[in-house]
Amino acid sequence: MSGDLQGSWYARRGGRVREFCTMLHLPYTSMVLSYVLIGAALSSSIYPDRVILTLLAYFLGLGLSAHALNELNARHWGDTVTRRELMIAFLLPLTVALGIGMYGIFVLYSSSRGDLLQPSVLLTLIVLETFFLFAYNLDYLGGRFHNDLMFAFSWAFLPFIASYFVNSLSITLSSILVGLGLAATAMIEINLSRWCKDFRRRSSLAEMKFEDGTTVSLSTYSLIRNPERALKLIVIAVDLLGIGLMLGRIFG
Repeated sequence: MSGDLQGSWYARRGGRVREFCTMLHLPYTSMVLSYVLIGAALSSSIYPDRVILTLLAYFLGLGLSAHALNELNARHWGDTVTRRELMIAFLLPLTVALGIGMYGIFVLYSSSRGDLLQPSVLLTLIVLETFFLFAYNLDYLGGRFHNDLMFAFSWAFLPFIASYFVNSLSITLSSILVGLGLAATAMIEINLSRWCKDFRRRSSLAEMKFEDGTTVSLSTYSLIRNPERALKLIVIAVDLLGIGLMLGRIFG
């Protein structure tokens, strides 16, 4: 059965389009975009253009570029997409995403009449996110940045804080605490995801043996069914929270 499980619950083989969509990890990319929505919804002010540009930057930077870089570094999700296509999917979206970030810095500098504090904070957030895009996917320093904590920080905390900041132009204690709470949801997601992927990629499970010698018939699907259900629910919960908070903010 393991051959049908394909490494993840959303993985699809049988063509370039399916494999490319799998490579984008769309359910988890939607969580990143939801963190952006939550950050904007909880800020004291909302600038629609900034929300849209932040969503676009994160979709391009993490949804496309980071995933393409990860696939370039180590093939996980198929072989129909060529290295040249992956390189384009890595470089082009990242260039546009960084361009959006530079535009945001220019806007903050212009609106603050030369005050460097706000542009400097945004620049710091951009530099951090870009660093983790490379460090996480290319296993810098022997993989020290490729761990659950760094994933949660770059995948959840930074998108939330960046979105919160570009709208409110401040970072408060309450926003940091909310960001840490959202990072915890990313920690839940990555832990469940890695655990289930490990069993999906092994040979099919037939039974479980206990220390007293007794065995229980157990398939791989039965073992990971409930954890994957929880994984899907955490994606749905974060997405609904982001959409709901934004709609509540827009329509009162």
